[in-house]
Amino acid sequence: GAKGKPVYLSVGASYLSEVDEAVRTLKDSGCEDIVILHCVLSYPTEPENANLRVITTLKKDFPNIRIGYSDHVAPDGTMMTLATAYLSGAEVIEKHFTLDKTLPGNDHYHAGSPEDFKRAINNFKWIDRVLGSPEKTVLDCEIVPRREARRSLVLTRAMKAGQVVTENDLICKRPGTGISPTEKDIVIGRSVKMDLEEDTVLTWDMV
Repeated sequence: GAKGKPVYLSVGASYLSEVDEAVRTLKDSGCEDIVILHCVLSYPTEPENANLRVITTLKKDFPNIRIGYSDHVAPDGTMMTLATAYLSGAEVIEKHFTLDKTLPGNDHYHAGSPEDFKRAINNFKWIDRVLGSPEKTVLDCEIVPRREARRSLVLTRAMKAGQVVTENDLICKRPGTGISPTEKDIVIGRSVKMDLEEDTVLTWDMV
């Protein structure tokens, strides 16, 4: 911190108050580039002890600091632990790396192999793909299904030009290519401008 370099602060086996104290100490020393890594100091960490919701807690309590995850859960075929951390908002992922999980020592057996990391990265890309945009709107792929799924005002009987539309003359049916049922009160009392058959989907040029 005092040397002006970034600090990646792993906070395994600590209380939130201790994390706060460590962050304040780093800032007081002039460190401006801090990443807090949620971590469980257990090798390997059992999945039920990963407590990935702590990532959300750290993001709330330290909104101006990047939050990541230091993982000690043994890799499996899905790498869902890292995917869940990423989905929870972890901006940095740290995990031990090995080329051979059978090597002696306290790290290799729960470290990630190149294949594990490839799988994790593919998960991250998939998450980004399916999360999409936060804007709620009608997507291009929904335009045709929307039109087919919505309903329109439809005549329950054949009508001659000049006849006045009553409530009993209308029913709401698919597709949604005509006048919306929300405009029903406007249509009632109008005269039809042409001869119309039963089951006609009404449009504004007809009334």
